[in-house]
Amino acid sequence: MNAATETTAADKKTMDDMAIGLGALTVVGVSATAATPFWPTTWGQAPSIGVVVLAVGLAVFLALHTLYWWRSLDEAAREAHKWAWWWGGNLGFIVGGAAVVIAALNGVDLLPARVPHTDAALIALGVIAAFAAQAVGYTLAWCFWWAARR
Repeated sequence: MNAATETTAADKKTMDDMAIGLGALTVVGVSATAATPFWPTTWGQAPSIGVVVLAVGLAVFLALHTLYWWRSLDEAAREAHKWAWWWGGNLGFIVGGAAVVIAALNGVDLLPARVPHTDAALIALGVIAAFAAQAVGYTLAWCFWWAARR
């Protein structure tokens, strides 16, 4: 086996091990129901320790998975993703943000009727709208990159 094949095999083994760890974290996250100790009362009701363990584990898993995925890409794919994220993500964020502002200024009710119209709900809507706009812009730019080079 050459070095590239050995690296790919090692990365696959590591990814398989991480998937087993993620499964174990899911079991812990679902089954541990004790409240999180040392939770500030100003933040509201404490989540269960299982939820906290699962959230931290998912964040670590996602970061490591992304690292191994990025290492597996060739130079052309890396450049396509970087270009698409820079241009598509930024332009999507600008266009999506402008659309939300224009809709809000024109009195469009941005939240569904069943959602309470609180500051927290509006902030969550803004975050979700920003991520969605960036994802749409990134996807369009990524498709454009590959279409232009085929």
